[in-house]
Amino acid sequence: MAAVIVLLALLEGVAITVLAAAFGFDLLAAAHFGSLFDRGPGAAELLRWGALLDLAGYLALGLVVVYIGEQLGPSNALVVKTITLSGLGAVLIGAVGAVLLATVGPSLLLDYATAPPSAREAAFVALEALGRGVVAGLWGTLELTLLGAWLIGVGWLQRRESRFGGLAVLSGMGMVASSLRTGATGRTLVEVSGPLDLVIVLLIVGSLALFFVWLLWLAVRLWRGRPAGP
Repeated sequence: MAAVIVLLALLEGVAITVLAAAFGFDLLAAAHFGSLFDRGPGAAELLRWGALLDLAGYLALGLVVVYIGEQLGPSNALVVKTITLSGLGAVLIGAVGAVLLATVGPSLLLDYATAPPSAREAAFVALEALGRGVVAGLWGTLELTLLGAWLIGVGWLQRRESRFGGLAVLSGMGMVASSLRTGATGRTLVEVSGPLDLVIVLLIVGSLALFFVWLLWLAVRLWRGRPAGP
């Protein structure tokens, strides 16, 4: 399971890099999927493979969620089942978003080059809607709400065992805050409006970093032969 966690971190790291490459490593462009039309067929392949790698990462996360649920199962059974269901819900929603980007997105990009002018505007609108729906809707609102709830629950149950349980709680709170921001404003994480919003975004980015620190701690703990539960 420690190896699965390391694989999860590697998959997500590579997936983020590949997806960023599709947008030319331009954070502002990543908020508007229509900008991919200006980057040629190569962007379609990068989008496809980045999303597929992200999908693989979600599948690995699903194994981690189930494993931790098994480790925490003997005590607080109802609470553990509830937070495990929340974690698996986040995995399912995230995976659906990745599949949509991997299948629909590249098709729209490749068809755009050969489409008549009258159809290009429709393709542009469709890709913009797809990107906004996945990044802001599925990933930014639903997934982060459920994943944040899972982290808060797991971290709270681990709090007496190690201070790293507190990192999971803080990370989960940041994810829930991010989902509330996205749901209330419709803006993705890379869309910043004003200094106060920038501070909020930086705090949210910090919570995502804490998530990977917590995963690293968990991998080391499991590698040493210690259980994930308290």
